[in-house]
Amino acid sequence: MERVVLLFKNFKGYSLAETITAFSMWILIVSILIPQLVLLTQERVTTKQSSDALKLLHEKVQHVAFSGVNKENEDIEKDSVVYHLTWKEEGGDQKACMEWSSLYKKTKSVCLLVS
Repeated sequence: MERVVLLFKNFKGYSLAETITAFSMWILIVSILIPQLVLLTQERVTTKQSSDALKLLHEKVQHVAFSGVNKENEDIEKDSVVYHLTWKEEGGDQKACMEWSSLYKKTKSVCLLVS
């Protein structure tokens, strides 16, 4: 029993090896999770921009179809993103297209056929 008491007599906390091991595990976990969280946040922004573009395009096409307003190219700004609406005619089909610059300055576009 004396030996056990003597073993813990100078016990003052964690050893350096335990601290370095725990710190290394935290660094490993953080280095894996943070890039994934950044990517997830960027994808969320890109998806929201695409969704906004589709909603705006649908609203404009419906407005033109039901109110008989002329089809005019225009720029629409929403949430500090500028969406460019263009009306195109290819063959016998008319298309309404929405273009915008994404998070990485890539040009994205989506089009709807208009009858």
